[in-house]
Amino acid sequence: MNDNITIIYVIYKSGEIFFENIKRLNNFKKIIIDNDPNSILEDRIKKIDNTIDYTRLNLNIGMAKAANLAFKKVKTKFFLYLTADTIIDEHNINNLLKIFFKYESVGLSCPIHLSSNNTYLGNYSCHPTYRFLKRKTIEKFFYKSLSKILPLGDFSVNTVWGSPILLRTSLIKKIGFFDDNFFMYFEDVDLCDRIKESGFEIIETPSSFCYHYKGSSNINSLKSSYITVSSFKFSEIYYFSKYGFKYTLRIYLHSFDYIFRIFLNILLLNRKKIFINLFRLIGVIRFIFYKKRSKFWFYLERYS
Repeated sequence: MNDNITIIYVIYKSGEIFFENIKRLNNFKKIIIDNDPNSILEDRIKKIDNTIDYTRLNLNIGMAKAANLAFKKVKTKFFLYLTADTIIDEHNINNLLKIFFKYESVGLSCPIHLSSNNTYLGNYSCHPTYRFLKRKTIEKFFYKSLSKILPLGDFSVNTVWGSPILLRTSLIKKIGFFDDNFFMYFEDVDLCDRIKESGFEIIETPSSFCYHYKGSSNINSLKSSYITVSSFKFSEIYYFSKYGFKYTLRIYLHSFDYIFRIFLNILLLNRKKIFINLFRLIGVIRFIFYKKRSKFWFYLERYS
């Protein structure tokens, strides 16, 4: 049993990719939080490894809150955050651990991502606030071209998306893991910001790789689409609100575009696009109510 790393999972109606991965990771302590209150996966999980710490929640509380519950149980020096749509083996996890001893001040290490047909998937980006910069056509071309080239060595990045990510437990206890206000999306970017602000580096290494099956952990239904689309829009505004109103104003203005698109697609009888734009609009409205509720509790605590 590996005494240095604990693996934590957050799952929701997960499929075969998840089960295939946990079969490969018998030498690690694993903590699984299941966000599906109707889940029947426990028996199957325990048959694969009866030492797994499995918890099924009575309510879907989102990726960030569930991951934080799992983190509270971590007792090892490092922990690996995994999601149900990625596969990584013990050798590649150990290579992530080596990065912490190879360089000073590493706060997070992550592998390169490959698709099922071994195509390189760029898992890093510039800081999200840079998207508001105006780039020339040639600059956009080079950025897209470079992001498709498999790196030959380790490199430091501003942000990485999703999982797997290996983290130092002591650092996360100081700066916190995910922000509970993110139901899903942008919680990883926000974490990367805090790691960098604390003076630590985020290293992606081609010495370790994982297979990423995008969307394999999602279910195709109207409810799932609502959760995904509205949560993305809420998290987007919440994230950018930390950087000032000028960043959120542009997203607020998109609301008028969503309203226009809803009525346009009603006329075009495009049911799918009607709901997508409606869910985006709901995400914006959710943030407005969240902001008003937060102010209410702030003033209540201040003057009570």
